[in-house]
Amino acid sequence: MKSKYFLRIFNSLICLALLSLSFMAANCNDILNALGSDDVTGSWLLTDQSGSQYDICNNETVVFSSTTATLTCPSSTPVTRSYTTANGVLTYTDTGISYNYSVSSSTGSTLLTMTNSNLHRTLQYTKQAADNKSAGMQQKNDKQNFTNSSELK
Repeated sequence: MKSKYFLRIFNSLICLALLSLSFMAANCNDILNALGSDDVTGSWLLTDQSGSQYDICNNETVVFSSTTATLTCPSSTPVTRSYTTANGVLTYTDTGISYNYSVSSSTGSTLLTMTNSNLHRTLQYTKQAADNKSAGMQQKNDKQNFTNSSELK
């Protein structure tokens, strides 16, 4: 008789464990993405800019390595800048420009939002796959008199 109860309890625990896995797996991607949520390293494509200054070139590509950022406007020579990050602030050390930044996930994309209150500028970048060949390509009606996001105008 005791073995029936033991078996029933054991089966119930197994069912509960399997049921809980389905709930935990639904958020697995969010958990994995959050492991390096403040990490800016990688390749990013400018998707939106707002504020009082719109002087960053459309489709600017920024590749952040551990201490160096390579900023590329379409059909322009890449610019390399040293940078540091601390407490949610990214600072280009060569120019002294600082941005408050955050990295988030939205609809399968990883977004980098950079805000500079002195320049009244907010930039939003989307993380690019390593094999994205279209990043930084010239788009129709793209003007060439823009600067990159590490410079003042």
